[in-house]
Amino acid sequence: MRKNLSKLLSLCLMVILMLLAVAACGPAEGSEGSEGNGTDATDTAAPTQTGPGVRTDGKADQVGLILEGAISDMSWNSDAHRGLEKIGALGAEINYTENTGVSEAPDAIRAFAESGYNIIFLSSSSFQDVTKESAKLYPEIMFFVINATADEENVRSVQVQDFEQGFLMGALSALLSETNTVGFVGGFQFEPMIKGGQAFTVGAEYVNPDCKTIVEFTGDNNDVRGAKELAKAMVQQGADCLGTMAGPAALGVVEASEEEGVFSLPPGQNMNSVGPTSAVAPVMKDTSIAYEAVYKMFKAGELPESGFIIMGASKGVVYIGDFYIDIDPEVERQIKEIEASLAAGDIVIDLE
Repeated sequence: MRKNLSKLLSLCLMVILMLLAVAACGPAEGSEGSEGNGTDATDTAAPTQTGPGVRTDGKADQVGLILEGAISDMSWNSDAHRGLEKIGALGAEINYTENTGVSEAPDAIRAFAESGYNIIFLSSSSFQDVTKESAKLYPEIMFFVINATADEENVRSVQVQDFEQGFLMGALSALLSETNTVGFVGGFQFEPMIKGGQAFTVGAEYVNPDCKTIVEFTGDNNDVRGAKELAKAMVQQGADCLGTMAGPAALGVVEASEEEGVFSLPPGQNMNSVGPTSAVAPVMKDTSIAYEAVYKMFKAGELPESGFIIMGASKGVVYIGDFYIDIDPEVERQIKEIEASLAAGDIVIDLE
């Protein structure tokens, strides 16, 4: 009997010791994953997206924009600024610098970095080299450069399809022309603008193989007078519709068309203010859409692992805006059909 009682006591003692050991291995009261704070361990897991520009401190994104020109230009810089405002509407803290020269860009980048900005957009390929150098100093910041060719861990290039804008300008110019001669005035002569001029000719010939195109460049996006003089010279050569991709200088082309009584196709909204009877419709390259789309892609972790981020008609960036004046309904129908085909990828623009 005593032996049985002794065995029973020993067994009970072993069970008690085992229970105490199990309890000691469990989470302490109030620790993560316990019932003490009602928080499941998965609720406090680290964000799945990591890398340059990704905030892990719970604060809102701080997004900076560095512009070569002024936000009042009714064109490239104005559109970029509207894109930044769209990003701000998504909850980011935003700020910008305008009229920033390439030599001033490193200081602008440094100012943003020291203020805690985690994403910086630069509006032009002119900033590519200084961005690549600055990016080495700030590996935690994500940089996006418009129309550049950089492709690095924290520097990505957003390539806006300028040539698609030129193509649509050429196509609509040829549809409107009665003289079979149309003109294109470009601004600063660099690759995107050059391709825009080439595509203008391709677009005109797409709808009318016999259409003659005159393509010239001012060499300066701010040379309104020079653009106006080129436009008037084209009219003297028989051009009765003028397309332009020249930044603020495009206003000179629209003014010339109004004075000479020919059509014009401005590259941005509101330029019809200087050509109320001659400006037909804006052929838009709305980069504000591109800025917003790129930011959304970044936030969703959907940026391509490498390569350029392409923004054109298929993304709604390049399109024909509302018509300012009444034109032949058949012309409007045809250009809308061409625009839709371009956006769908059914038209391949060969610039070779």
